[in-house]
Amino acid sequence: MIRRLCAAASAVLLTAGLLACSPPNTGRVVARAASDGLRSPSATPTPPPTSTTTPPPGPQPVEKHSGKGNASVPTTWPMRLGFVTFDCPKCSGHVAVNTEHELIVNDAGPYKGTQWINDMPGYQAKTFTIKANAAWTLTITDESGLPVLEPGKALSGKRDVVFFVPEAVSSVAVTTKGNGNTAVWVHGGDYSDLPVNQLGDYKGSVPVPGPAYVSLEGDGTWTVTAS
Repeated sequence: MIRRLCAAASAVLLTAGLLACSPPNTGRVVARAASDGLRSPSATPTPPPTSTTTPPPGPQPVEKHSGKGNASVPTTWPMRLGFVTFDCPKCSGHVAVNTEHELIVNDAGPYKGTQWINDMPGYQAKTFTIKANAAWTLTITDESGLPVLEPGKALSGKRDVVFFVPEAVSSVAVTTKGNGNTAVWVHGGDYSDLPVNQLGDYKGSVPVPGPAYVSLEGDGTWTVTAS
């Protein structure tokens, strides 16, 4: 399953050898743009600096779209971080959701998962391009719509998810099973980092100085515990 392609820098992606726009086959390749430009996953990522974490803006009304099959959907979401849940319970085959700048869903249906948008300054999502073969819903919320990682409280689930990490948290323990690939993104302020990107199951601890957001991507089940 392939996720997070920035269309704005195709030359860089070709150099990195990422084939992010074809249907998924043997696993997921992850690429994402940080505030300093497009980059590929690093073997030794740098944790996001806590000094750049900016308090989120005020509440934003939920935006919801629904349809069936392939579609192009304009969004009124402002230039702020947004969390997109795409749900296509009867989809089969290739399922994809693009913005102008990145591929946020590239999977095989049925699919339900959450990703973020507008995490790079100046790169605002204005239109979603959807590839699906059944009825779907697309919902965008602010951070109030996210599950919160409370210290010492384990959360479990499956597929792609985004968590809010409060200030009291300093690290997040992650266990995944049955995944073709496990990717963990951390976003604080205008900074995104990829501390985990590996094939197969994963068990380990990720430094996450809150407040921040954690995106967990995988095809199987997961359990996370903040501390």
